[in-house]
Amino acid sequence: MVVNDIRKNRIISSILFAFLMISAVLLTGGLRIGVTSITSINALSTVAQIPDYIQMHKGAYDEKAIDDFVKNHDYIEAFQVTKMLNIKNSELYHNGKSFENSLMDNSFVAQNESFDYLLDMNNEIAIIDKGEIGIPIYYSQELGVELGDSIRVEKGSYAKDFKVSTIIRDAQMNSALTSSKRLLINEADILELSSNLGEWEYCFEFLLEEGSIASLETDYIGAKLPSNGVGISGSLITMLNTFSHGIIIIIIMAISMLLIGIAFLCLSYIIRATLAEQSSIIGEMRAIGFTKKEIKKLYQLKYVIIAIVAGIIGYLGGNLLGDYLSESVILYYGRAKGNIELIKWGIPVIGVLIQLVIVTIGCTVIISRNLRKTVLQMLKGEDDVKREGHYKLPANGFKYPNISIAFGELKCKYRQYIVVFLVFIFSSFLILLPMNMKNTINHPSFMSYMGVGESDLRIDIQYTGDLEAKKELLEAHLNNDADIEKYAIYQYGSAQVLNNDGKWDNIRIESGNQAKFPLDYLEGKAPVNDNEIALSYLNAKELNKNIGENLTLNYMNKEVEFIVSGIYQDITYGGKTAKAKLEFNEKDLDAYIVYVNLKEEIDIEKKASELREILTDSKVTPVREFIAQTLGGISDTMGIVEVATVIISLFLSVLITAMILKLIMAKEQNAIAIKKAIGFSNDDLRIQLGIRILAIQIFGIGVGTILANNFGEAIFGLMLSGFGASKIKFLINPIKAYLFCPGIQILAVLIIVTVISKGVSKYHIRNQIIE
Repeated sequence: MVVNDIRKNRIISSILFAFLMISAVLLTGGLRIGVTSITSINALSTVAQIPDYIQMHKGAYDEKAIDDFVKNHDYIEAFQVTKMLNIKNSELYHNGKSFENSLMDNSFVAQNESFDYLLDMNNEIAIIDKGEIGIPIYYSQELGVELGDSIRVEKGSYAKDFKVSTIIRDAQMNSALTSSKRLLINEADILELSSNLGEWEYCFEFLLEEGSIASLETDYIGAKLPSNGVGISGSLITMLNTFSHGIIIIIIMAISMLLIGIAFLCLSYIIRATLAEQSSIIGEMRAIGFTKKEIKKLYQLKYVIIAIVAGIIGYLGGNLLGDYLSESVILYYGRAKGNIELIKWGIPVIGVLIQLVIVTIGCTVIISRNLRKTVLQMLKGEDDVKREGHYKLPANGFKYPNISIAFGELKCKYRQYIVVFLVFIFSSFLILLPMNMKNTINHPSFMSYMGVGESDLRIDIQYTGDLEAKKELLEAHLNNDADIEKYAIYQYGSAQVLNNDGKWDNIRIESGNQAKFPLDYLEGKAPVNDNEIALSYLNAKELNKNIGENLTLNYMNKEVEFIVSGIYQDITYGGKTAKAKLEFNEKDLDAYIVYVNLKEEIDIEKKASELREILTDSKVTPVREFIAQTLGGISDTMGIVEVATVIISLFLSVLITAMILKLIMAKEQNAIAIKKAIGFSNDDLRIQLGIRILAIQIFGIGVGTILANNFGEAIFGLMLSGFGASKIKFLINPIKAYLFCPGIQILAVLIIVTVISKGVSKYHIRNQIIE
């Protein structure tokens, strides 16, 4: 009976199968990439032994004081000093081409002895011989650096060539969001380089007992140990590594859950329509002795079989999808070893089983609800027609008969269109959400979520002992450059802030004129007076500070009270920054960063190239390029998701339209036959069906667009809230969002309506009379 029923209703059964299969594919794929990401990142971190805490420092320091501190604190399990030789990008070449266009800061390092190892592509500790170099995987992918290529370091009359012998994975600095990259060379080579160019920077790296990071930060600051740089926790490193892949996992899982919900709605609709159509048959079965329980099992079996087959195929397809989307994860982090394959195959099975349980329980509830009628009611074939309502025909006749009848029937039978309406909302939402996310990330104004106002160029001055002199030289040039509309110079340094526990933490501060490139603040405004400070969203949250409250800073052994003037969004430096008018001592500065706006007619790329030739000690980056390099991986991922969601959404719209039309035509065959008997042609009836579906679709697209533009912003903000941006304003491409996407959705549905509605030709009044 089940097999015959599936054969009889091939299209409807196939559509339900497709819904369940697609949701199983996405659920399985999302779980698989999630497992792959977590296990690969954890495996890389374990083999590399990333530090629990890192304190960066430039300049001389007291080695004995550091050693004594380590000896006197039992929670420190291991300690080492990693020396990094910072090299200007203009002094670094790949196959003759300078790195000066790269946003990344580059440092040469030798392999560490105790922990924080740089690994090769087999996730083994990389060994580099003299004259060779290990290049980060980031440069392999972004700049096309390959094994055997030449990397040249050149300054003045000094030059040295290295052969790329290894592509390395750096558990600390793999992510594009980490703006520094380490290049691995031999110990002898780094000593030679240091005597000719570059500047040393030190990383004080700690392995700690669990839960000791807060104690270390407090004790380290209290001991007044070297801290001319940022402090980074291992958890922040892990968060940066998981950010880009975490977004795609969240999106895939969300789509999968929504698809299961839509499949459940379709299932409900199909079961109710089937039971209504076979009401008299069910009545006969009950009359001859079948119990409700037996009938329920019989009808439930069909949908369980469909769900099982869809789940198996979806599981296999989802694993292929997961492996495809996991390629970049494996490339950057490697494959985890051990029993990971069992976990990667096992956890998606649990997801598919959950889907099967949802379908089974849903079938039981829906069928039970529809078997409440008495045997007499079922034998009579009584249905819910009386609940559909009615509409009046116009007294003076039809002006547009097809439109009048279509909207009249839509008014009476709106309940049967709820499922397709929800699917159209979902499809529109699904198309627009990733598209709007990608547009927002790629737009120059996304800079505001990185803690600075929108600008054309970013200029960095760092890695030099005469930082102030370089800044003055840059300022003199900018003042005399007729192409520049405005610029602002910002100091970046660190101070200490009093936290809620009465202890001192490090805080990174930007000091400069905030009015030149203003931000949109979540709350309050930019600091104007010398006693005002603005906090990033995560800093305000962690310090539990609101607008108007006091905050105590300690700089150069002086405690100063500030008033919180504003709270802004920032996803850089782990989302923990601040802005204040604090004059840093030159030796305490990390960098000067200058933001520049050019006059409208000036070509940004051309001007950037010109400034690089003049300002040889500075790093000049167009803001679009800055965003592309920092968030390029995320943007590429969103591009893949955007294409996939368009295809899935159109497929869903076509499937659900086909299914609903088939069910409506079967249910309304009497009405169709009567209309044809009184003079309506097949084309008239097809037009009436098309008007109903397209009216529902246009309304659904409108609602979906509103939700994507509003609720979608909240979703994106929720994704980024852990990184420092809680409230995102979508930057929408109106042509794509409001013309192209709705147009292609309407066209796809129009085509399927045209094809499926041809079935009205088989309904005739003579057949209804015979029946």
